[in-house]
Formats: sequence, structure tokens, C-alpha cells
Amino acid sequence: MSYKKKLSFGLAVELTVLEGEYEGHYRSRIEEVGERLLSVGVPFENGELVPVREGTKVKITFYDETAVYSFEGKIMQRIAIPLPILVLVLPDSVEKVQRRDFVRVPASFPVTFRMVTKEGLSDLYKAIMLDLSGGGMRFSTPVKVENKSLLYAQLSLPYGEIQTPVRVCRVFNIEDTKLYSVSVQFHEISERERDKIIRCVFDIQRAMRKKGLV
Repeated sequence: MSYKKKLSFGLAVELTVLEGEYEGHYRSRIEEVGERLLSVGVPFENGELVPVREGTKVKITFYDETAVYSFEGKIMQRIAIPLPILVLVLPDSVEKVQRRDFVRVPASFPVTFRMVTKEGLSDLYKAIMLDLSGGGMRFSTPVKVENKSLLYAQLSLPYGEIQTPVRVCRVFNIEDTKLYSVSVQFHEISERERDKIIRCVFDIQRAMRKKGLV
């Protein structure tokens, strides 16, 4: 089970309930990884624990920098004390899908950035996020930036502020406006910071599914 080294305490995962009255997608995280067993937190919905029953078929999805991993299984045990967790059997292998990028969702969180130049950092500029993924984002700004240039960006997300270098990979003028659309990839971002972003993406995806948008 070579994929196990990618699993660690606190890693954000998507828990998909595949059957029953609580069928749907939920955000969770890993609580413990054993030799054959995996424990994940019981998900919350509207501030309440989702009462997923033992024996329910579920799917676990998680990410790293290059791929999306998933596997299906059944809830072996539901434990309430000291922490509400669900216990599953780890499979011998998982489904792995190579991705150039992560799932991208529309988002409109505030962004500020500085250009990285030979002289140092530029003045601070404001931007509005247009979409977000675990691998990068797109934002609009009246400031023209150079393709392939390096920026130092700050994202204001529900799970906290994130500061990270980003590499510009595409820039174009938005038609009939004085704004530019700037696509960037996160550059040397920590896994802790990427986890915050992925959790945010999960939340947006779940809200979109509820509205029938995906």
C-alpha cells in the first residue's frame, strides 16, 4: 500500500456517502492511519453530525500535488468517544488520476499581490479572485502583469489568510473592460496552506451540488 505515505493526520478528504438517506458529498479529515485501518472524522452538516451508519458504502477522495486518489469501502465502525470518527479498511490499492491541475471552482475571495522584481517587492495591488483550485487560481485586476512572472500573493479565505508565491501562466484583457484576467499556479506552497485551499474548494463544490450546478 505505497499510497499510505500520502495519508497523514489532519489531511483534508472528501467523504462521499454512496447510499442511504444521507447520500451526498461531505468534507472530513483523517484522524488516524493504521496498518490496515483508516479513521476519518464524522462529517458535519449545518452544524450537526451526519449520522452515517455502520455498513454504509462510502468513497474517500484525497489529493497531492500531481494526482487525485480515491477508493470505496464500507464503514466498519462508528466511534463517538473521545472523538466522533468513522473507521474503514484500507484497500491494497487506490484509483489514481493524474492531473495537471486540481478541480477548479468559481470563487470570489479578496486577493492582494506584489510583483517580485530584481529590486525587491513592488507596491501592493488589489485583485478579485475568479476561480480557485488546489493548484492555482485566476483573478482580475486593473494592473497588467507579465506572463511567467513571479508574484507574492495573499488570499483571504474562510480558513484563514494564505501568503504564497505564485507563477503567472496566462494573462489577457477582459473584453470591454480595463481589467486583466490573470491565471497563476501556486509556487512552493506548503501542504498546510494547500490543505486550507482544498478544504475551501470542497465546501464550494458541496454548495454547488446542493444547488444542482454540478
